[in-house]
Amino acid sequence: MNNNLPMLLVQEIQPDKLHENAGKTEIIAIAVYGKGAGVPMPVSTQRVFEGESRFKFPTEITSGATKTRIVYRYTIPQWKELLESVTRPSAPAGLKQLMIPMLLHLKKSFPEAFGAINYDRNFDPEQYAEIITME
Repeated sequence: MNNNLPMLLVQEIQPDKLHENAGKTEIIAIAVYGKGAGVPMPVSTQRVFEGESRFKFPTEITSGATKTRIVYRYTIPQWKELLESVTRPSAPAGLKQLMIPMLLHLKKSFPEAFGAINYDRNFDPEQYAEIITME
């Protein structure tokens, strides 16, 4: 892995869980930045989902001597809304670096929920965070 690129640890969700409780099932993703890699400012902004009160985006940021970890914890509808907005060409590069690979991962796992979302295909795949699935 390139130490300047983040890793994205993604919780594995079984497809049957998505169908059973799509509105309540959370998918957790943890972005890990290596030592010396700065976290882009747009990654630590706030977000309001439709019909909800303001909450921190992402849900947790912790900094350490050798890495910075950012935890994203959203329901399926929240992920869908988030990915529709932060994977567009106009989105900041730091967000696209994390969220385009997350979108591609979710498209593969849950095409019925995420398959129709378009993304910035001109963003360099060499800049994508590495996805690592956690069980």
